[in-house]
Amino acid sequence: MSSAIPSPCGEETERSAALHSYGLLDTPRQQDFDDIARMASQVCGTPMAVVNLVDTRRQFFLAEVGLGVRETPLETSFCGRAILEQDMLVVPDARRDPRFDGNPLVHGEAGLKFYAGALLKTADGITIGTMCVLDTKPRELDEHQIEMLRFLARQAMTQMELRRSLAAQDRLLAQARASEARHRQILDSAVDFAMFTSDLGDEVTFWSVGAERVLGWSEGEMLGRSADVIFTPEDRATGAPDRERAAARGEGRALDERWHLRKDGARFWASGEMMPLMDDADRHVGYVKILRDRTEQRKSELQREELTQELAHRMKNTLAMVQAIATQTFRTAKSLDEGRDALSGRLIALGRAQDILTGSGADATEIRHLVDDALRPHRSGEGRIVVAGPSLELSPDQGLGLSLAIHELATNAAKYGALSVAEGEVWIDWTIAADRSFTFHWRESGGPVVETPTRTGFGSRLIERIVAPYFDGTGKLTFDPSGARFDLTGTIAPPCDRSPQQPRHRTP
Repeated sequence: MSSAIPSPCGEETERSAALHSYGLLDTPRQQDFDDIARMASQVCGTPMAVVNLVDTRRQFFLAEVGLGVRETPLETSFCGRAILEQDMLVVPDARRDPRFDGNPLVHGEAGLKFYAGALLKTADGITIGTMCVLDTKPRELDEHQIEMLRFLARQAMTQMELRRSLAAQDRLLAQARASEARHRQILDSAVDFAMFTSDLGDEVTFWSVGAERVLGWSEGEMLGRSADVIFTPEDRATGAPDRERAAARGEGRALDERWHLRKDGARFWASGEMMPLMDDADRHVGYVKILRDRTEQRKSELQREELTQELAHRMKNTLAMVQAIATQTFRTAKSLDEGRDALSGRLIALGRAQDILTGSGADATEIRHLVDDALRPHRSGEGRIVVAGPSLELSPDQGLGLSLAIHELATNAAKYGALSVAEGEVWIDWTIAADRSFTFHWRESGGPVVETPTRTGFGSRLIERIVAPYFDGTGKLTFDPSGARFDLTGTIAPPCDRSPQQPRHRTP
């Protein structure tokens, strides 16, 4: 592979563009092209064969046999001269060909003597490379071998055209998918947007389909009607619509995040923007209002706020519980070592209980396992906690809710109630009826006299208001002087597989 005779600049540019359109330069080896090169070597009886792509300043071996490289300098290549031919180039003995005098590939260490290359031509007749064979010995090719070399060159081009067609098809499919995705995204997001216009008297002049879907009123119902109907009564009473229009006039836009009303009276949280509507003469003729329904996001924000409060509350309770467990443990321990070992085990159990509170990701939670884990940090070995109830699976949400309740009740019992004194006891039981109605009871006795709190703390709200909805029921926390009680009623959907049992035992 003597320096190529330069072609006119325009032709070279066209040839380079045609070559690059196939996208095959610097690609990994491909079996189809390797097979073509191997067949050329075998048919022509040469130790070397190459499917070569020739650019303006370099050549790249799409496939090769016997060379072990993917690229050699174009300046000394045989192919650089071959592409100037009309059909193919055959050099029986390069040592005797003046075109290759001084060529290091011929007179140097490589010692190439023979070359034959059929052109790789596009459908437009543009040469972009060669299908060539080489040898370090002089040789001749018969007509059959020459024709096979031409055939293999055409096969290489067929494979290249096929790959270009597939690549173009892939691009079109990708573009079609991207376009479809964009259209789908627009359509999907449009249902969350309401857009309407109103005149200077606040009467609606345009009402989009998105507005109908988000707000509930049809365009026929809203045309000529005051747009203030979407504001809540309290916002209308405080002049929020007028302030929004004034901001749009004065600042060019007015942003708001607030509750709005649908036709059925339901409230939804929306991000809104109002802008002045101008005519072709740049005169102010009304307003454009855009709303996006963000109710779910708002609920998530409120939930995060509540979880943050719960986390802070839980951290305080955990510290208080550790202190109560330590006090109870050392009060009943016979020795310091015994107390230290017991305390270590109970703190580990407390960590397991906290794992339940954060959820395990399981599809169902066995209530007995849940109760036992939640109560394990409070076991003193005195049999003061009694648990009774059938085997029953709770949903993850129900398990989490009940874990929170038991954790809160046990914490309060350890701090202020039955578990804060040696004589106190706690009874826990639950039932499940044939109609899947569920009851859960917590009873304390033997503890200090219970006084009704002067205010309802977060823990009490957690027990009564947050747990019950998981069971589609109600929860009631009662502060009897003889001991605190918690009664939960609700329903539990039937599990896929449950074996009813009626265990009753006294927790150690």
